[in-house]
Amino acid sequence: MSERAARLRSAVARVPTACLACAAIAFANGAMWAVVTPPFQIPDEIDHIGYAQFVAERGDLPEGPGPGRGVYSQELAAAAGGVPWTIEGRPIWHPRIGREVRRSLDDASPRPDATGSTAAMNPPLYYALEAVPYRLAGWANLFDRIFVMRLFSALLAALTVALTFLFVREVLPRPLWAAPVGALAVAFQPMFGFMSGGVNNDNLLYTCGAALIYLVARILHRGLTVRLGLALGLVTVAGMLAKTSFIGLLPGAAVAVLVAIWRAAPAERHRALVAAAAAGALPVALFAGWLAISEVVFNRGTETTTAGYTSETVTSRTSLRGHVSYVWQAFLPALPGMQRFSALGEAYPLWDSFFQGFIGRFGWWRFGFPSWVHWLALYLYLGVVVLAGAALFRARQALRGRWPELLAYLLIAGGYLVLVEVAAYRYQVLSGLPFEQTRYLLPLLPFYGLLIAVAARAAGRRWGAALGTFLVTLAMGHSLFAMLLVMSNYYA
Repeated sequence: MSERAARLRSAVARVPTACLACAAIAFANGAMWAVVTPPFQIPDEIDHIGYAQFVAERGDLPEGPGPGRGVYSQELAAAAGGVPWTIEGRPIWHPRIGREVRRSLDDASPRPDATGSTAAMNPPLYYALEAVPYRLAGWANLFDRIFVMRLFSALLAALTVALTFLFVREVLPRPLWAAPVGALAVAFQPMFGFMSGGVNNDNLLYTCGAALIYLVARILHRGLTVRLGLALGLVTVAGMLAKTSFIGLLPGAAVAVLVAIWRAAPAERHRALVAAAAAGALPVALFAGWLAISEVVFNRGTETTTAGYTSETVTSRTSLRGHVSYVWQAFLPALPGMQRFSALGEAYPLWDSFFQGFIGRFGWWRFGFPSWVHWLALYLYLGVVVLAGAALFRARQALRGRWPELLAYLLIAGGYLVLVEVAAYRYQVLSGLPFEQTRYLLPLLPFYGLLIAVAARAAGRRWGAALGTFLVTLAMGHSLFAMLLVMSNYYA
């Protein structure tokens, strides 16, 4: 066995068995969601499948939004046109329709035309990875290939949960049950499970976000080494090549790096500076290279490569005051004199979109739990927040020296939320439609896992494990009822 293989085997052996078990549970849960959710019912799934099929069949990237609705091959168009799926209503299932669709797929070409869609504005990493299971299942029917692609997303969910486990253990090493409780709370979160059962590049964003948050915690606790700096740089590159909104996580990560340099002993400060340079230079160089390759080799303009953030058409219709007003109103009531937005209407996104969506809103954001479930969940989560606050108050003496760490986490979460709402403002200026969906916030899931673990710890040594088990059981029941809700919508 080579030295490198031995080191890899040793690193895998150091991963706690409980971590691997949580990851396996997350994969099984994602696979179950992939089974119960019909094709194309994950938000924008048909466009994401088309993008991955384009990469797999043509070995190329779509140029960006084109005259057609999506990057569709004849095969994918036949599937989408023949399957009784619908955004607004309830599908009608009939064996004859299924047979006709499969016959039409046998005669259709899987090679997409050179058109584009809104999904084509995303960076290519997720789709290049999805091209692998697509090709491995190339002998199968399109619906079977889609299912295999969905299983890859479930695998990413398993990795996200494993990283959440490691993050909670890094921040809260004792008691030992804290990390499994936090990780399983994430694994059974319904919107995360729903998304992990579909083809959507958000799944890779969740994994990269969890990896960055874990690395930040490790850097703050163990110091900034060259190896950790390189790992942070590589995760940053992967995140930026997964989805442009990953950039919102970087200001908080940069603050964490600065804190690590400040904390380093004088003898170690040079090494920390070298590691920080590696963490910053690597993503800048690689992403700049991608921008050049995207334009020169794949003929994708800057606006496409940056997912529209640099669109002059949008920028000319926005203002700094509009940005501030929109971001404020996404989370807080409007102040006197603030601009009102038609996309928001009378809605309060923090409650109407984000919280209710977190409890569960499925399909293309069309259906979810009844109102009484949202209110019940609100009271339960208020209880969780109170418990977490009590635990933090008890540990206030120990936390006084960790305020830079808390600041870094707040900046990671705050920076990402602001970027999401900046994108929402630009989208509504262009289209007049609402943008907010809970799935956009799920890169912050490790913090949710930490919140649940801290809340369980409030019960003390004697009852903490029991409370943690109870919270995980609630999460399991929540996930089960969410699956039943989806099944009743599509199959009842």
